[in-house]
Amino acid sequence: MIKTQVIREGKKPVAVILDYNEYQKLRELALDRADYAEAVSAEAASKKLTPLKDVKKSLGL
Repeated sequence: MIKTQVIREGKKPVAVILDYNEYQKLRELALDRADYAEAVSAEAASKKLTPLKDVKKSLGL
């Protein structure tokens, strides 16, 4: 495993080197957070929620 390193220009951080597995974990967290935010937004915008069984029935599943 590669130790995380911060690359700086002077005192300002400009880049990070990290292990690929750590990168994948961080990426998944970011995607999960975006999905959650989208779901919360959609639920807030929706006036009526349809149960999953009704959706499946209407789709013939």
